[in-house]
Amino acid sequence: MVQYLEIGKIVTTHGISGEVKVYISADSPESLFCVKKVYLDPRASSSLNVVSHRAQKNMLLLKFDGINSIEDAHGLIGKTLWADRNEIKKDKDSYFVVDLIGLEVVNAVTEEHIGVIDDVISGGIQDLYSVKLDNGETRLMPAVPAFLKKTSIEEGKIWVEPIKGMFDDAD
Repeated sequence: MVQYLEIGKIVTTHGISGEVKVYISADSPESLFCVKKVYLDPRASSSLNVVSHRAQKNMLLLKFDGINSIEDAHGLIGKTLWADRNEIKKDKDSYFVVDLIGLEVVNAVTEEHIGVIDDVISGGIQDLYSVKLDNGETRLMPAVPAFLKKTSIEEGKIWVEPIKGMFDDAD
């Protein structure tokens, strides 16, 4: 499993005391309130300590130790932020997108292999799972309980109950 997850990108400064505004890659800004340190690369070789955080609509406002002016903060614009997965708050039945990519999709009724999740598309009412079939085609499946029966990151599988035409060209 990937230890450091992308949490967002600094898009601008906020105010004059060094705060930055982050466009987040998480479900909500509140899920990142436990993060005490962010990294400027996925290998965690360069870090910033978080002094304060607050939500502003669907964005995250962060203040870092040692960044005390708008001039200091300006140099951070455009930087992607990463955090240790153990510091990110998530619901019991939710998963990090990076952990879903590559899962084998299995028919929950027949146990037949369907394909592999190759992308998760967020937005709208629910996420969509992009499933790459063995024939190379890609099909989209709504990530809703009606279709998702079981997910096991440990086993590398997700069991689904598809409707007719979801993964085949049924009439």
